[in-house]
Amino acid sequence: MKSPSPTEDKNCYLLLRRAVQYVIGGSPPEVAFKRAVSDLSRSVPGCYDVFLEVLRHLPCVWKKYPLLDLGSSEAISKALECKEEVCLPNWIYQRLIRLLGEQGIRNLHRRRKWVRINTLKIDEEEAVNLMTRKGYSFERDKDFPYLLEWRTPHVISTPEYSSGVLIPHDKATSYVVQVLDPKPGEIVLELGGSPGVKTSLIQQMTRNSSFVISVDISAKRLELQRQLMKKWGVENVQLVNADGAKMWVRRVHKVLIDAPCTNSGTINADPSLPIRLRKRELLNLVRIQERILSEAIKLGVPVVYSTCSLFPEEGELQVERYSRYLVKIAEDPSFLGYRRSKVWLRVMRTYPHVHYTEGFFIAKLNPQ
Repeated sequence: MKSPSPTEDKNCYLLLRRAVQYVIGGSPPEVAFKRAVSDLSRSVPGCYDVFLEVLRHLPCVWKKYPLLDLGSSEAISKALECKEEVCLPNWIYQRLIRLLGEQGIRNLHRRRKWVRINTLKIDEEEAVNLMTRKGYSFERDKDFPYLLEWRTPHVISTPEYSSGVLIPHDKATSYVVQVLDPKPGEIVLELGGSPGVKTSLIQQMTRNSSFVISVDISAKRLELQRQLMKKWGVENVQLVNADGAKMWVRRVHKVLIDAPCTNSGTINADPSLPIRLRKRELLNLVRIQERILSEAIKLGVPVVYSTCSLFPEEGELQVERYSRYLVKIAEDPSFLGYRRSKVWLRVMRTYPHVHYTEGFFIAKLNPQ
């Protein structure tokens, strides 16, 4: 564990306690820690990294001491002492061990950071040369030339991020839009599109010459998307505040479903998920996904269904009922779905322990 530790710095210890309490209340790690810093009017260098380590190990404390308050001093101390690499609640562990194996579970936190060159703002080569001159550390991705494996500096501290030239997003997002394969002149219905990362990539790939109807049930997220579309130079996008399970559009060329899900595939980016996620939430989301997919299929056009989830309930089991419409999309065996599924050869997954990405499920259905 990196210093400062709670035993070495009282202020860090106080921040940890307050931030963990916010996480238990439902806040993601970065938001929780910022709120703790604001509440206590103090900041300790390196304490956020300690906080992330605490979050990774709190599920182990929870399993061993189920009656212990996770926001207590004792729970945080025990989390800091924990030596296990990955800790998951039993209900999550039992779901994933049969699918990922011990090695997959052990390496769930593997992750690389990617940043996209926004070619609506700058040419790829020009951007690479500019950032090389500035001394930024990165490596160009071999699969997507516009994608950079990012090292330093922290991307959000750069002027290129502020101006919309660089857009951070996981590599798995690029696979989703690649499967969609948007073309100039097409009308794309995007369900659950906010805050617009995939929207912007669709328009980047078509040079703003397709038209995206981006639907989201949250007006707050749509407002953020509106601001980002302007910042990133994205055009020809209609933002709609509506329920994606209640179709009102009838004439589109393709549908992209970025379904509401548990986000269990982002455990490598958000170690608080095993603490915050509940089984009942999974079951509720599965029902919502079923309704959205059912309505999208009725449009009779190609549908790409994606979730940032490791759970088969949000992936393979959702599309098995439409197996006759599934289109094979993965040639590389490492990207195939869970072998326990009937449709594993015709769907796609990105695995944190294999691809160093978030864990995505992707399927393409063509009901035409």
